[in-house]
Order: sequence, then C-alpha cells, then structure tokens
Amino acid sequence: MATRKDMLTSVFLIIFCCIVIVLNEGKETDKPAVITEDNWRNILEGEWMIEFYAPWCPACRTFQSTWDAMAKWSKDLDVGIGQTDVTENPGLSGRFFVTALPTIYHVKDGVFRQYSGSRSESELISFLDEKRFVELEPVSWMLDPKSLQMSAVGLFFKAAMVIRSFYNMMTTEYGIPEWGCYLIFAIMTIILGLLLGLVIVCCCDVLFPPKMNKLPPQEIRQQYDARDKNEDLIDDTKPAEDDANGDEGDGEAEENKKDKTVRKRKPQQAN
Repeated sequence: MATRKDMLTSVFLIIFCCIVIVLNEGKETDKPAVITEDNWRNILEGEWMIEFYAPWCPACRTFQSTWDAMAKWSKDLDVGIGQTDVTENPGLSGRFFVTALPTIYHVKDGVFRQYSGSRSESELISFLDEKRFVELEPVSWMLDPKSLQMSAVGLFFKAAMVIRSFYNMMTTEYGIPEWGCYLIFAIMTIILGLLLGLVIVCCCDVLFPPKMNKLPPQEIRQQYDARDKNEDLIDDTKPAEDDANGDEGDGEAEENKKDKTVRKRKPQQAN
C-alpha cells in the first residue's frame, strides 16, 4: 500500500514533467520552421518569410542569429518564419532558383517575392509590419516555384546532386581517377542518349505512322506496279560524246553519232 509520501512524490514528478514539456514546446516555437521538399506547399497559405541557407556558408552562419530572433516575432507579426537547407533539399533550391546564399523569399497567399533589402532584425520587422512587400514585384510566371517548368528545374538540381554523390563515391571509396570518372559518365551519356532516341522514334512511329502502312498489302503492290508501268524506258548506255578536238568537221561528228546505237531496256516488273 502506497504511503502518502510516495503519492506526493508521484504528483511532483508528473507536474515537473508537464512543466518541462511546456517549456520545450515554447522553445520549439522560437525556432524557424524547417521547410523541406515534403512540406513546402504549406507556405502557399498565409504569409511567410523563408530563408535558404547552407551549413557551410559563412554568411548564413552569421545571419542565423538574426533569423532566430525573427522567429520569436512570428506570433506578434502573424507571419511564419521558416528556413530551408539547400544541401538537404536541392529540389527546392532549383524550384526557387537560388543562386546566392542566404536568399530570402516573402510569400503571401501563394505569391512569391524575393527580398533584397537590409538584413538587420529591425529592418526585417519593419518590412513585415509596414507591409512593404507590396512595393516589390512578384516573381514572374517563368520563375514561379509553383509552375511546371520550375518543377523540372528542381528535378535537374536533384539529379545533379545524385551525380555529384556518385562521383564522390567513385573517387573516395573505389579510388577511380578523375579521368576514369569522366570516361564512365561519357559512356553513360551516350548509352542514355541512344536509348532516349530509340524511345522517341518508337513513340513517333506509334503516334504518327506512315500513311502507306495503313493500306492493305495488295493495294501497296498495285501502286508499285502502276508506278513501274508509267516509268519511261531507261537508257542503259552513255550518250554519244563529241570529239575532244574542236577542229574536226560537223560531218564526222554526225557520222559517229549514227554509228553508235543506243540500247534501251525495260524496267523489271515487280514479282
């Protein structure tokens, strides 16, 4: 039978655990939200500020404290603060066409604008509080992260990272020299190009077959026979040539033409 002291101890532990959980949840809200390739469409609703960074980037490490401070203003400003690691999410770096680090985007109900102002905490807060994002031009439809073409760019970025990791594996783990890696990539490119060409030819042949293939075999043969009958006789010999010496008379040239006969043959009939 539990004593009163044991019961008080249990209640104290439960209260202590609840306090720890609440404090941890409060700390998590003070951190920027992690935006990945799986949940990035969440930023299409509401208002967001997204930072694209890389752990190896010195400017990103310097800016991290400012961005963490911005996350603490998220509730007051009613703006989501998030960040994306481009090394872990190469598809997003291609989809948003990130060419410099850190890059900051403002998103309002699916409308994307790239922030290029001062990166101090006070300036960022003023930018959001005063709604100065309306002064920025939205991203063009060609570079809209929601568009199909930018989705394709994201896939290319992911493929590039796969190739890079494959290259690193060949050079570090298997000890293949660089020229050997380039040779392997060249052979793979040729093989993939041939396979892609074969697929394209097959698709074109299926979608746009030649008109002659649509006719029955008998009609095709009749067309070939009719074409052969309408052809003229084929000359089997060379035409008579004039004498190389221009001093000889026309009579001798005409006499040579009469002596040379022209043999004709008929075209062979199709079996």
